[in-house]
Amino acid sequence: MIKPKRIINGYYIAIIVAIVFSWWGLLDSKASEYISSSLVQALSAFGLAKLFNATVSVLQSVQISVFVSSVTIGELLDPFNDMIEDFSGVMKIAVTSLIFQSILLKIISTVYFKGFLTLSALLFGYLYRIKSRFTEFAYKIFVSALGAKFLLVLVVLLSALVDVSFLSHEKTQTIDKIQAHSADMDEVTTGLGVAADLKQSLDKDKQTLEEKRNAQQQVLADESVHLRQLILQNEALNQQITERKKALSTLDILFNNDKALSDLEDKQSALNDERLQTEQSMKTTQSQIRAIQESIQKLSSDNSEDGLLSNLKQNVVGLSHFKDKISHYVETLNGLVNDFLTLLALFAFNTVFIPILFLYLGTKGFKLIWQIKPSGLVERA
Repeated sequence: MIKPKRIINGYYIAIIVAIVFSWWGLLDSKASEYISSSLVQALSAFGLAKLFNATVSVLQSVQISVFVSSVTIGELLDPFNDMIEDFSGVMKIAVTSLIFQSILLKIISTVYFKGFLTLSALLFGYLYRIKSRFTEFAYKIFVSALGAKFLLVLVVLLSALVDVSFLSHEKTQTIDKIQAHSADMDEVTTGLGVAADLKQSLDKDKQTLEEKRNAQQQVLADESVHLRQLILQNEALNQQITERKKALSTLDILFNNDKALSDLEDKQSALNDERLQTEQSMKTTQSQIRAIQESIQKLSSDNSEDGLLSNLKQNVVGLSHFKDKISHYVETLNGLVNDFLTLLALFAFNTVFIPILFLYLGTKGFKLIWQIKPSGLVERA
């Protein structure tokens, strides 16, 4: 009976160790810290890729004759553009993988999961002791929970060990080298003007302003017609007032004894007030039309090729220098291809290959666990 006793004691020791380590939490916190730092680094690299992608788009949208060895800018940047799109795709997968790992770590670090693992361990130990027919099922539940708890943590810590020992230094150097050129790329996006989508937005704004200007011009035309009508009405009233005064005596006119003349003068006063309001409204409308026209002219100037390139042309002398500047940007971008490929391989290994290894091991372990039958051990015990 000594051998079965050792087997039973070994199981109980394993249960106690599993419960203690599940509640300890040191490995969980270390794995979570590594994933958080890796996620920050991955997002930084992804942001660099988007910056350089925007730079390529701006350079390819420049509509001037800049040639190097009879090759256009777009053709020169095709290799880098293809590479940066592939890099962005891999970095999306890398960031998604890290976020997924972080979520799983949070799940297995909760009190609920730890409590489930503890209850499954105690249940297995109890059923194993009384030799219940449910021991095999309880054993599989316990080992599955144990694998879910520690396999991800161990794989993340293994990834951290590989990263710190072999990859971290080269990854940091590569990111620093790429970031050193980010200032030049920012000069491209600001110096070469707005991109195509912004140009389209400017065109829409210009069209809206033109419609508003046309509407104001129509208002001005209507007000002008109304003013002419008021002038004609005022002339007619003047004629009526003159004829009425001829028919009255000086005393009647002086003391305003004639009601008809008084009514005509009141109409003329109201007509003059309306005329003054119309003239003031016309001045306001004309000012609005001038302001809108100035905005349209400014948008037209900013949306032209000269407006888009004015900032950069202020820093260079002549078109030849401008072409040299563009050539320098193109050479810089193509020179970063190897650096981006190196960074792509490092992130792919650390954030994609190792999680795939985790999934593979988890699948194999799950199949193995549910094929194990400890009933033979129970019978022997």
